[in-house]
Formats: sequence, C-alpha cells, structure tokens
Amino acid sequence: MKFALLSIYFMAGSILLFLVALRLKHIGLRSVLPPVASSLVVLLLLTAVFDNVMISSGLFDYGGQTLLGPRILLAPIEDFTYPVCAVFLAPALWWLAGGRPPARVGAKPPASTETRKES
Repeated sequence: MKFALLSIYFMAGSILLFLVALRLKHIGLRSVLPPVASSLVVLLLLTAVFDNVMISSGLFDYGGQTLLGPRILLAPIEDFTYPVCAVFLAPALWWLAGGRPPARVGAKPPASTETRKES
C-alpha cells in the first residue's frame, strides 16, 4: 500500500471524527475554527522545519517506491498529513471522552451554585 493512500485514510478518519464530535457535543465550527487553524499552521511549519533537519542529518530516510514524489525541500509531502490528523483528532477525542468544549462566543458564564452569606 502506498504511504499516501494510508495517510489519506487516517486524515479522512480524523476529520470525520472531528465533525462527529462537533455534532454530538453541539459545538459550533465558528467557535473552534480560529484555534484549529492556528494550530494547524504552527504544526505544519514545525513539521517542515524539523522533518528537513532530521532527514538532512541522516536520522531517517524513506523508500522512494512508497512515496508520491513531491517534497518540501527534503520532507515528502505525505509527512504533512500527520499534523492535519493531530489537529483534528486530538480535540475530537477530548470532547468525546468528556472534556469540556470551548466556551461559546458571547455566552454568559454559568451561574454559581454557592449561596452567598449576607453580612
């Protein structure tokens, strides 16, 4: 199996799970789009830098027969699917496991359940 095909399966699965989590937890896409987009940009930049450093230092190499061919400097294009998967999979798993979804923009904080003492 080609490396790109395997990567596409994982990327599609993580994006699908992200959309399912948004739907099940009633989270608006607009509320999570800025942090997801900024996380994606940062992770893609880090991947570009560190993959190229590791490949150029000889830490690892890829067999050419399993790659599509396009590269960003030395890093194969397929390496950039991992950050995409991480950006969508991590929050989806967090929300589905019971983690707190982000606060809605303009929403009021929940009222305190504590009773106040009058002085």
